[in-house]
Amino acid sequence: MRYSSHVIATLCLGAAAAAHTTLPFTAAYTAGLVIGSLLPDIDEPSSYVGRRSFGVAGKVKEAFGHRGMTHSLIVWGVLAALVWRDSASPFTAGLVLGYLFHIVEDFFSVQGVPLFWPFSSKRWKVPLYRTGKGMEKALVGIAWIAFVYFGVNGLFHEWWRSWLSMW
Repeated sequence: MRYSSHVIATLCLGAAAAAHTTLPFTAAYTAGLVIGSLLPDIDEPSSYVGRRSFGVAGKVKEAFGHRGMTHSLIVWGVLAALVWRDSASPFTAGLVLGYLFHIVEDFFSVQGVPLFWPFSSKRWKVPLYRTGKGMEKALVGIAWIAFVYFGVNGLFHEWWRSWLSMW
């Protein structure tokens, strides 16, 4: 997926998670979702986050390749446990979920993801879309509609309250 598609799809999934759980749909949570949705692509120097990584993306790609280590559920679990242990907050919840949602979104691409790296480099997938093609655009359109639906049913109000309380 393109970076903007990841952001939109992740915001939709994050809104759905907040709507159906006790997760607060706050500005901090959504900031975590957005950042988390971009982080797995730190393994691609030409990605949105890779171009802003001060060379880190090149080193990660050189060592592990694109859609390698950073797209593994094993690595996600370890990182999530470490981050959550040190800082349980709405931002951290968003960050951890955003990262996970990115992996799930790429699972539905024709390239797939190595879910169980380092134990297996097999790429798992349910090939629904090819990056930048029509099906991805259709899925993003559906995600936008769903995000707006969740938002107008109470989440936008909660988000604005959290934003205004910061001032």
